[in-house]
Amino acid sequence: MTDATALEMEPALARLVSLSAAAAAGDGAALAEHAEGAIREGAPPAAVYEALLQSYLFLGFPRAIEALFAAKPVFDRHGGVPGGAPTVDLAGWREAGEDLCRRVYGRNYEKLVETMRGLSPDLAAWMILEGYGKTLSRPALDPIAREYCVVAILTVTKMWRQLRSHAIGAVHVGGTRNGVREAIRLCAPFAGKAVVNEALHAAGMEGSNARR
Repeated sequence: MTDATALEMEPALARLVSLSAAAAAGDGAALAEHAEGAIREGAPPAAVYEALLQSYLFLGFPRAIEALFAAKPVFDRHGGVPGGAPTVDLAGWREAGEDLCRRVYGRNYEKLVETMRGLSPDLAAWMILEGYGKTLSRPALDPIAREYCVVAILTVTKMWRQLRSHAIGAVHVGGTRNGVREAIRLCAPFAGKAVVNEALHAAGMEGSNARR
């Protein structure tokens, strides 16, 4: 998946973003349609799988499981589901997680960790190890595509605090503000125009569509 702008997001990436929005909305029919469409547009089946797998971090196991059930006929036709889970590598996941989290949050990384530790030391540790390490650092989907998909999930679920962080994070890992805007706008069929407008405001992405 390559970079994208508001008018130029490549079709395969747009499909993955819409797939993520459908997962957040619990729309199994649309999810299957976008999974098939993403592959038809050139996305590797493994990338479709990764977009759905990472949703458990933001939607929980029940919604992620239902999303995978909805996409199962697509995977049965095209493949994409690994034959087994990776070997447990706590040290490697922790190192990769800290590196990716630093990239996403930039100079706000230390503040994030401090804030999370104040809320829950357990979640602070799991965020690095399980979130950014075990899950988001997997190689089949690049960080830009992952962040755009996360932006879609957080738009549909109206998680404004996290949306703003990941909107900025998408730019930090190489995406664009226009790419974030497009990811949010692709959620309109699942969340409605009013939620999309609120999301653009919450993410600080209102205004010009000039490339930035």
